[in-house]
Amino acid sequence: MKDAIKNAVNFLFDGLSFSKENERNKERITTAAIEKYENDIAGPESPTESAGKIILNCGSIDNICSYLDIQPAKNENLSYEPADRKTFTKSFKQLRRMIYVISLLTVFLLGLADNILFHFSFIVLITDLILGSLVILGIIFCGKRLNRIADETLFWEKSYESGSRKTTENYYDLYTKKLNNCILGAISLFALLFISIVFSVLTSKYTFGNVVILMGQSLTIIQLMIYFLLKNFLCRRMIARFLCGSRITGYGKEVKRLCLCSAVYYLFFFILLFFIRNQSDYIMNYTIAVSLLYFILILFYNVIRRRKFTYRNITLNIKKIICYSLATVLFLTYSLMKMDLYLTQPYINTVSAIEHNISNISYNEDSGVYTITTNADNFKILQLTDIHLGGSILSVSEDIKALKACYRLISETRPDFVAVKGDLVFPMGIMSFSLNNNAPVMQFANFMRNVGIPWAFTYGNHDTEALATLNQAEFDELMKSISFKTSKNLLYPYIQPDIYGRSNQLIEIHSSDGALMQALFFIDSNDYIPSSNTINEYDYIHDDQVDWYKRTVENLSSGKVTWCLP
Repeated sequence: MKDAIKNAVNFLFDGLSFSKENERNKERITTAAIEKYENDIAGPESPTESAGKIILNCGSIDNICSYLDIQPAKNENLSYEPADRKTFTKSFKQLRRMIYVISLLTVFLLGLADNILFHFSFIVLITDLILGSLVILGIIFCGKRLNRIADETLFWEKSYESGSRKTTENYYDLYTKKLNNCILGAISLFALLFISIVFSVLTSKYTFGNVVILMGQSLTIIQLMIYFLLKNFLCRRMIARFLCGSRITGYGKEVKRLCLCSAVYYLFFFILLFFIRNQSDYIMNYTIAVSLLYFILILFYNVIRRRKFTYRNITLNIKKIICYSLATVLFLTYSLMKMDLYLTQPYINTVSAIEHNISNISYNEDSGVYTITTNADNFKILQLTDIHLGGSILSVSEDIKALKACYRLISETRPDFVAVKGDLVFPMGIMSFSLNNNAPVMQFANFMRNVGIPWAFTYGNHDTEALATLNQAEFDELMKSISFKTSKNLLYPYIQPDIYGRSNQLIEIHSSDGALMQALFFIDSNDYIPSSNTINEYDYIHDDQVDWYKRTVENLSSGKVTWCLP
């Protein structure tokens, strides 16, 4: 019945101009009508009878005010023609732009503070202080500009065409929903960080240093969250100044309830996880699961309860649904392409060692040269190239076929050494449904470890594509981490010649009496020309690489000690 009374009063004002004064008058009449209804049903009248009388007297503002025994409010701004909706929208957008700028500057200021905290140095301090001062001046200027626009346009003092009421209600719903979701998202984010920090101190599974690194990596997400919170809060407050005070106070109480319920929710699970913190290796996975459950509860909340403080809770906008769905699909696809998936590991676990001539391998820490000393009269080398491991859920069958082909070649030829000549992985996005060049390399290293035959690697053009998980430097460090000192069978150089490219190296093969049988040169042919105006124009072997090869061959021919480094 109360909703019917509110709708009847709202109908009275639909045809009137839109202004703060009219909205205050509507709230005053609505409050008086609800009080009249509650007093009537507390006496002999039934709810239907009481509500019916109020609704019947809602023919005009004078009638309902007379029935409720209150004085009609005088609207001084109705003495002139109300401004049109276009004027209202233009003024609102001007004010909103300034709010966006203020929010961005505030977050940029927080970013400067984070920069000082995580990269403290005298130069950083001075630079950030200068920039921070300029940003503060910018915030002050924008704040004054915001007030000046409001004064010049008389944004809250004017009366507007009645259609502006619908526009205002739409803006109010938009920023209320956005702010509500931002608040709930921020609660979840900071709860996760808090739990991570506490567990880093209290458990043996994680270190505080790891959490500091995690926080440093999460600063961008935190800053974005603060930006959206501030922007939506200021926009909602700006548009709510037109509306009745009960909506503002009612929403404030709702936010307090939400924060309290969220705090109780996370506190309960925090206590639960606290008691099992040292009994499980997956404590942080459980924490993420708790957060996912929280977001599911938010969806139910938005459907069931959010309608109490918005005009229209759920509105179907096909364009937005399509855009958000497409963005979600693209994000999930991108995340899946970047994910480490060890899907070929079950097959790799079945691979057994292949019999071959055992050689002695040594590494010169100064020159970066591997020396293979063999007792065999004929040292057999198998070359593999363009294996193209995708490492995704769609390429797993092809990856297994490629590994099986490699194993068949190795088992039939029984080489003493395997040379992998580039394009070991294929992080080509939609072509392989993968951008990951980390997991496939690790799995091939596991494969060769099980095979038990020494191997070496040099790059192709696909191993470190632009959008791949690991860039060139990170891929190089990964190969070093699984090289000879760790795996005992990958001969990847820890130090390399100071020439163009990566993995340029020399591997010497000696007989048991120390004579040089063969010299293997691994020279990076590089991937793409960086300064090329065309897309993916292939690079080439550079002059300094040729000079290094020539110099090294001359040293070998003259019987001098071989130094890989120039």
